[in-house]
Amino acid sequence: MDSQLQQLIDVNIKGRVFAVCQSRGIIDPTIIGYYTEILQQAVLAELRDDSTPVEFNRVLNEQVAWLESEIDQTNTSGVARKADDGEVVAEQTASVAKSEPPPAAKKPTGYVPHAKSMPERLADRRSGMQHVLENDCITLKLVTPKQAKKLKLKLLGKEPDKAEQDLVAELRNILHQQVREFIRKNDGGPWATATLQHELRMDIIATRSLRSLVTLAKELLFEREEWLKKNKGGLTGRLFGGRIRFRK
Repeated sequence: MDSQLQQLIDVNIKGRVFAVCQSRGIIDPTIIGYYTEILQQAVLAELRDDSTPVEFNRVLNEQVAWLESEIDQTNTSGVARKADDGEVVAEQTASVAKSEPPPAAKKPTGYVPHAKSMPERLADRRSGMQHVLENDCITLKLVTPKQAKKLKLKLLGKEPDKAEQDLVAELRNILHQQVREFIRKNDGGPWATATLQHELRMDIIATRSLRSLVTLAKELLFEREEWLKKNKGGLTGRLFGGRIRFRK
């Protein structure tokens, strides 16, 4: 990505975030800076090295719309909580006024209900997928740590269902490529017939969730290990992305 486009990205993102925050009465520089960082990460995750300014503007508009909806949702939740708290206080006041004698006042406990911020809510919604990506997928060598970090960034700015759908699509392609390479180098391996290979492709295509894809990858790993033990004499490594060593 050339320096001119990078400068265009930085200036536009800062300007758009500032405008969004100002229109909603947000003036805290820390909050504005946080939203700027989040939006920048989300936009860069969607761009390629050869992306054009037109593609950048499209991605920026999509992510700004997402940011506006998240801020509005956060503000709406805060207003609703305040209204609910007001109703509870009014009901308690009326109850005390009617009762004789009034009950002894409770000592304040100092507890204040914690309302999760936007960053906390986003982190909660992404944490499950991130855990599987950074643990199971790396252990199985579906992805490298560097690839996992890049895919993790792509989760930013997306609704959970959409984020998982896109992530599973990429991992399906990776798994299919790894299986195809193994089949080519090992005359089919445990999937030596055209029928078995077709069924294997259909199984990979049919996965729709991250957990189901990881489960399938583990099953394929087991079949691969069993075939290598019988035909090659031993192995180390994980799944199809790992290096295979044979016993001498």
